[in-house]
Parts: sequence; C-alpha cells; structure tokens
Amino acid sequence: MGFAGVLELVCGLLIALGLFTSFAAFIASGEMAAAYFMAHYPKSFWPILNSGELATLYCFLFLYIAATGPGIWSLDSSFRKRRVT
Repeated sequence: MGFAGVLELVCGLLIALGLFTSFAAFIASGEMAAAYFMAHYPKSFWPILNSGELATLYCFLFLYIAATGPGIWSLDSSFRKRRVT
C-alpha cells in the first residue's frame, strides 16, 4: 500500500507538470489496473457491481494520456522547443 501511494503521488505530479508524461501515465495506468484486479475484481467482474468504477476510469484515462502524449503546455514540449531552436 505504501509503494502504491508513493507511485500515485510521483506519477500524478509528473503528469500534472507534463514531465515524462507518457511514461508516467503508462505506469499509473498499470497501477490502476492492478488496484482494480486486486481490490475490486474478487467481488464481481463488473465495475458497477464491485465499486471499481473509479479504478477503471483512471486506468483508461491514464492509458489515453500515455497514448496521446503531453500537450503543448507541458514541460516536455517546452524542453523540446528549446533544444530545436
């Protein structure tokens, strides 16, 4: 539980700042999937029946962020612009 809390804090900060966004979002997505299968799945398969809606929502949201990458206001894009010019 302690490691999951640290992982959520670090990945959440990295995603919010836009630093290593794709990597952090992919790790956070896997952590949310593991949380769903460890805590909610044994009760029932369907998230609406086992109160796992937020875990699945965050899992797919982080997976979307990992696939699309950081936005134009992220630290990753500002560092990328500095190197190019």
